[in-house]
Amino acid sequence: MTDVDPNPMARNDDRHSHIGIRLQYRTPDEKWEYLEALEWNAVGFNFYHADALPSPELQLRRGLTRFTGTITWQSLNTSDDVVLATVVNRLLYAKAKGIADNPQLHLRLIKLLRVPGMVPEKLKVLASLGASQSDAKMAELVAQRKQEHPTYHYGVRVQSTAWVGIVESALSVSSVLVSLDRWSGALGKP
Repeated sequence: MTDVDPNPMARNDDRHSHIGIRLQYRTPDEKWEYLEALEWNAVGFNFYHADALPSPELQLRRGLTRFTGTITWQSLNTSDDVVLATVVNRLLYAKAKGIADNPQLHLRLIKLLRVPGMVPEKLKVLASLGASQSDAKMAELVAQRKQEHPTYHYGVRVQSTAWVGIVESALSVSSVLVSLDRWSGALGKP
């Protein structure tokens, strides 16, 4: 893999992160695993993964739509924010498993941990369930997670009309979110 992008246009095109696009990729042992496409546009996307992937070629799918992508770059991610989000989701998952006898709350927690980001809100939910953690404990958990489970950050180029269709659909569906964000920014709200 190389750090030199043979088609630098992709780096200049607008990228979108207001929603993630959930995809699956085929693993070397022929299983399908999920990934969340972030910072995406019509020519590619970025994603995080716990493992170093052995091949630059990815077989991808969304539903029944299949296409291929090529990993154009990768780096070991050391961002505390990304690791913190993972730690908080793991704490939420543990709490959800512990309250399986309350199906409604269990389902709400599972849905919440599937939402990317929202770390402050998730920490408030954990605190309301009696699982609050001190800042020092969270820093310790983040450091431990970084050491035990490094996260890789990948950039993928996709040359596929199927991918372009997925991007157009995501932009169409999320246009309300973009409009609301612009509207709130015009009013001076954070």
